This record gives sequence, structure tokens and C-alpha cells, in this order.
Amino acid sequence: MEYRQLPHGNEKEKFGVLGLGFGGIGTTPVDEIEAIVRKAIDHGINFFDMCTAGATYAPVGRAIAGRREQVFLQVHFGAVYDENGEYGWCRDFDTIKKTFLWELEQLGTDYVDFGFLHCVDEDADFEKLKEIGVLDYLKELRRKGIVRHIGFSSHTPSVANRIIDTGLIDMMMFSINPAYDFEKGDEYGIGSVKERFDLFRRCETEGVGISVMKPFFAGQLLSADQSPFGQALTHNQCLQYAIDRPGVLVAVPGVQTMA
Repeated sequence: MEYRQLPHGNEKEKFGVLGLGFGGIGTTPVDEIEAIVRKAIDHGINFFDMCTAGATYAPVGRAIAGRREQVFLQVHFGAVYDENGEYGWCRDFDTIKKTFLWELEQLGTDYVDFGFLHCVDEDADFEKLKEIGVLDYLKELRRKGIVRHIGFSSHTPSVANRIIDTGLIDMMMFSINPAYDFEKGDEYGIGSVKERFDLFRRCETEGVGISVMKPFFAGQLLSADQSPFGQALTHNQCLQYAIDRPGVLVAVPGVQTMA
């Protein structure tokens, strides 16, 4: 495994270039989720994105028990879970705070490595998160050491630049794959070729790390029938493409099963 240093982090904050995302793992049996995380850690994967279903948190917590200092958790403020544990999207401060405290309890930890403003794709999203106090809450949590670093996830270069302008950001999660970067993707492939590459270069220059979501374009790049390029790419090609972009520290493809 190749490891990369978080520019605004300490010497121990180094991430394997391959991480794991849990967006599709929510219906996987909990014992299998726990086994997946243990196997990942055993093989050098240490970065986990926690935008997932509610049922994922407890098994992840069991898997990292006794190994918390070996792993890095990216938690989203604005991702919430209903009574069935299904993922939802929220802009209510009390619900966001309650969800975060529940996540800490389920994970069996008293801190997270990254507290993220979740899915900030429009200027109005950013304004709302500031208005209801989520950004100030993250700053307070960082002062207390409960959140080590502040970041955000987005698909929109112009909004991402605006958030980076605050000077608060140590990590950005962004959608990166060849389809998006060359304007052959879907509605999440926002921005021109130049806008996207300028954003990545800015992150590299200013020390904002990038964690990559959607490296396989939801699997479409792996299928000749679905790929916008008319031929299938391999998993390795997609991952290598992502980690070769300026500023990228880790690619976070989704996992569903041990296979």
C-alpha cells in the first residue's frame, strides 16, 4: 500500500491510497460488515468514509475496537438516518447534532478524524449550513478535539472553491473519474474540464487533501455497454486515474460484500 500525508495533518496522518466507502453496504449482514473492515485494516486500508446506512456504524465500531488509532473516519454532518436506519439528507441543526452524537456512540469513539459538511452542491446549501450553525458547531468540535479536521463533500467546482476560501478546510471529497472530468458523465459531473482541473490543482497548492468518490462512475466505466467511452476500463485503471489527479490522497470506492 502506498500512503500519502495529509498536508495539514501531523506525521501520523497518512492514508492508504485505497480506502473504502460504505454507501452500498447497509443491507449486508452485520457480521460480514465487521469482517470486511477487519480484513481491510489487516491489508493496509486505513481510511473509511461513513456516508452509509445506520446499521453500518455498530459493526464498524466493533471492527475498529482496540485499533482506533490505526484508522481514519470521515463522518458527514447532514447525512442522517431514519427509524429503519436508512440514509437521508438533512438541514436541521438539532437532528444533525443528535445524529453525530449517536454515531460516536455506535462507533465506540470519542472523536472523528474528519467532520464534513455533507453534499454541498449549491451555494444555497452552504448558506443554509452556516445559517443553522453547523459550520460553527464543527469549529467548536475541532477546538475540543472531537473533530480533528473540517472538510466537505461536493460535486460542484464553484461551490467547492467558495468553501475552500474560508481557510477552514483540510479535506475535500469530490467525484473524480474520466467520464466526469471530460464532460461525458451524468448530472453529478459538474464543471468544465478546466474548472475541475483548476480545483484539483488549487487543492494541491493550498494543502487541501482530496478523497475521491465515484471513481467507477457507479460501475458504468467497468462496462463496455455503459461506458461513455465505448469500452470498459478496469478497476485498476479507474483507481490509478483517480489517485493520479493533483491533490488526491485516497480513492474511496464503494464496497458491498467480502467478494
